[in-house]
Amino acid sequence: MKNCFLLVFLLLLISSCKNNIYSQKKNSLYQNIVKAFINYRNSEAEISKKDNILIIGASTSQNVENAYWLDVWFVNPKLLQNFKYSKVYEIEGYKLIIDESLDKSDILKHSFQETKYEDFNLATKLIDYDSKNWYIVFNSKNEVIRISPQQKSKEIKEILLKKGVKFSQEFDDN
Repeated sequence: MKNCFLLVFLLLLISSCKNNIYSQKKNSLYQNIVKAFINYRNSEAEISKKDNILIIGASTSQNVENAYWLDVWFVNPKLLQNFKYSKVYEIEGYKLIIDESLDKSDILKHSFQETKYEDFNLATKLIDYDSKNWYIVFNSKNEVIRISPQQKSKEIKEILLKKGVKFSQEFDDN
């Protein structure tokens, strides 16, 4: 009986450790992608930390079975109106919010350092604008299977590979 209890305890401990390691790897994955995005965008032109925030979101892919996509972009809060988020995070000195209207965004919430809440919905009227974002689709193994914008996918792939992001055999950057 004592040995059975010890065996159950060890199995629970191993399972817990495995889940914790997997969770940390996923958190690191999203941090690495956001950091790579920041560096990439700042290499083109310095993005002001004072005037811009990062938005990240994740949702189930409608086009690829057992896949989800991740979208990250910079925005000036003066352009945001009625954006759904409940916490503010910080990464590389930038404020970051998670788009809570998307069905998979909860996977991102433990990936970033939480900071003091601020209201970034500063637009007085809705403004439509074009942003430069990365749209990344993952399979169920958290491997990248697609990147948009397509014309920059080779460049983005090189950046993400340096950050340790895994790519699926299915990924096609031609």
